[in-house]
Amino acid sequence: MAHSQETRDTVRRLYVEGMPLNGAAITAGVSYDTAQDWKRRAKAKGDDWDDARAAYRISEQGIDDLNQQLVEDFARQVLTTTRELENATIPASDKAQLLAQLADAYAKFSKAFSRVNPQFSALAVALDTLTLVAEHLRAEDPAALRALQPHFEVIGQAIGNRYG
Repeated sequence: MAHSQETRDTVRRLYVEGMPLNGAAITAGVSYDTAQDWKRRAKAKGDDWDDARAAYRISEQGIDDLNQQLVEDFARQVLTTTRELENATIPASDKAQLLAQLADAYAKFSKAFSRVNPQFSALAVALDTLTLVAEHLRAEDPAALRALQPHFEVIGQAIGNRYG
């Protein structure tokens, strides 16, 4: 089924303005696969929807709001992944290793982000400390790391409230 240019433009506009691609597709009445295809084809022609989205965020929100949104987006992904690991049917040792890797990725993100946003430095230090604890427990006491796992979300929120 062919869709009008207006429908394609609507999907692009909604995505650029911040709606997830699947939400933009549903709103415009097209499938997610179709929206992905339009996005991919547009990029091949030089219209990168992700670049347009980033530019829109900067112009609409300002750099401080954009920085906050980047941190929130990354933190949300970390929390989602942590929740998925809680329900995963994989060995506990694999979960512990994945959690340590996730904490490491978060620490690296924090460190990199603090370079461009000095106010983020205190949060980076706090998260780095949490990563060190997780790495130590992974190596020395995996059972303790598994016991700590359900508390990561609350600890992360407390750190975010204090330093974010």
